[in-house]
Amino acid sequence: MITLITGGVKSGKTAYALSLCEKFDTRSYIATAEAFDEAMAKKIADHQAERNEKWVTIEEPVSLHSVFDHAEEQNVILIDCVTMWLNNLLYKQLNAEKHIDMFLKRLVQSKKPVVIVTNEVGLGVMPVSAEGCRYADELGRLNTKLASLSDRVIFLISSIPVTIKGDKQ
Repeated sequence: MITLITGGVKSGKTAYALSLCEKFDTRSYIATAEAFDEAMAKKIADHQAERNEKWVTIEEPVSLHSVFDHAEEQNVILIDCVTMWLNNLLYKQLNAEKHIDMFLKRLVQSKKPVVIVTNEVGLGVMPVSAEGCRYADELGRLNTKLASLSDRVIFLISSIPVTIKGDKQ
């Protein structure tokens, strides 16, 4: 079962994703963000404070496909978030298409429930730089692929979940 959670910045995606995973005894939290600056370090610390001892945190900013090898002992996998993961791939000038293909292949092979957090960037202001436009386009394509593979897609609007694909929780 793959659940994709999308929405705008600060729309409550992570908190909602964590709540979906509460029914599982053991949980893997896959953290993709890197603390490039003080603001990101604070955001990472805030997310860490939201999790209790039932969570095993795996930090993986690039090789997201590999997390399925490391999360086998937990009952559910939460990936937070593909937005930062794609940013890392582009920022480090890695072959994003190759990494995405490897991740999607492993995702559909997973026998565990997977909850994925992403941002919807296509509803807001258009980026002013060429790099920003490329990022928004790439994320839109990635989100489309993830939504098509997901059993359930939930859109958070001001912390209100709206199921747009699959059964309601």
